[in-house]
Amino acid sequence: MIVAFLLAALLLITPASYAGAINISKGETVPDFSLKSIDGKQVSLSEYKGKTVIIVYWKAALSRSIDALKDVREIAKRYKEKGVQALSLIPGEENQEAISKIISDNAIDFPVLIDADRQVYGNFEIRVYPTTLLIGKDGKLAYNTAGHAPTYQLSLEGQLRLLLGEITEENLQSLLNPQREEQDKAAIEAERKYNLALEFMKNRLFDQALDSAKKAVEAKPSVAKAHLLLGFLFLETKEADKALDEFNKTLELDPGSHDAKTGQGGALILKGELDKAIEILTAAGTANPYPQMTYYELGRAYEQKGDKDKAAEMYKKSIEKIIKKQILPSMISQCQ
Repeated sequence: MIVAFLLAALLLITPASYAGAINISKGETVPDFSLKSIDGKQVSLSEYKGKTVIIVYWKAALSRSIDALKDVREIAKRYKEKGVQALSLIPGEENQEAISKIISDNAIDFPVLIDADRQVYGNFEIRVYPTTLLIGKDGKLAYNTAGHAPTYQLSLEGQLRLLLGEITEENLQSLLNPQREEQDKAAIEAERKYNLALEFMKNRLFDQALDSAKKAVEAKPSVAKAHLLLGFLFLETKEADKALDEFNKTLELDPGSHDAKTGQGGALILKGELDKAIEILTAAGTANPYPQMTYYELGRAYEQKGDKDKAAEMYKKSIEKIIKKQILPSMISQCQ
């Protein structure tokens, strides 16, 4: 009961559990408000109509709130000439002396408004301190975020630049995912090397195929089919341990790979572990919708054990001429 309560409490205070930081949807007009600043001036959101407004609702006792304030200060300063205005809101019970010190210590030069009756807090349904809003010149919500993640400044400035028309949505995604472009390049290179290895295979150029398959794995180690291909190439070069290693990696990435299990069986045959090979291959043959190579390997295992009748039975189940022409399993070679 206690564990369940603690879990529920954790979910309530974790920003990631929210669909949005506030109850206002993107593209919806942000309700106007009028609050007194710490200087005693009455300030309304509507005063800034025609400007792009950044609002941060914060709390003095939270360091992440101060971090958000400083980030907003820097962003607003950089884009001031483009009509960007920053505002900050605090709940009414905050210690005014502490607030003044924070403002002074951090050179906060934009209005700090006091939500005395928590009217904005309630109307917007603020959930987390800090909460940041980005409002377009049309008064509509363009972006909102809760808390202060490591990417806070990058995300906020990126969304601001998108709103100002400086970048496209595609540019923004590249900005927010700096590794994405490199990952995409790696995936393209891995696919290119993989396909090149297949071409070498068709021409029985095993050394070149092996080299290309290794480079495919190096380019993007998370591609299961590259490990699978490399495993079968190691079988061709009679390197059983290396082949097993690649098939094991394939199964880590794709636990349901029948072809990797077939490859394991082939490697175990090379190592002379025939009973274990038969066990794995029998299971693989039963589950695999295209078991030609599996049955062929079973035939080899039984043949090496001296059970010629069983070996002949397995060979009959396989399409031997296809297997002899290609060392690849059906899922790669598309021989069905």
